[in-house]
Amino acid sequence: MNTDIKIGDKVRSFDFAAHRDIEGPDACFAEGVVEGFQTIGCTRFDIRVTRAVWEGKEVPTEEGARIAPPLNGTPTNMGRITDGVVKIEEAEPANQIGDMDLSNLTEEQLDVIRTLALAAEEHFDRLGRDSEFAPKADRANRASIQAFKLIGRIRREKETRTEAA
Repeated sequence: MNTDIKIGDKVRSFDFAAHRDIEGPDACFAEGVVEGFQTIGCTRFDIRVTRAVWEGKEVPTEEGARIAPPLNGTPTNMGRITDGVVKIEEAEPANQIGDMDLSNLTEEQLDVIRTLALAAEEHFDRLGRDSEFAPKADRANRASIQAFKLIGRIRREKETRTEAA
């Protein structure tokens, strides 16, 4: 059982306990990115779906579609323990923004991006603070943190340019 699944991990959620096929007529699963956790009767994953397969055939998914399978290790009313969500890729690198190459941008472009990031951070802070729906608040808080990191990355790029001049 895989219980070390975190926000940002790419996962595959199998529909049926008896089938873990990823090809053929018994393949039934959804793939996506873990965006958070929620409680609906029990603690569940909040997964944004990027791909779905039913009876071995890929089926279209709507943009923004979500699923909420129970957290691995949750007992079912049939006496089974859930373990249907498996990690298929590691989370994005923690320093995704910090490693961003900004050297090809002009000062004016950096200023515009910084202004937008400041507005986004403020907006997502307010959205997270005002939201009563935990997954929405979590997403807003993560977006605010990303905007904050981008602002810091732009500051470091400007400092590097000043030191090199």
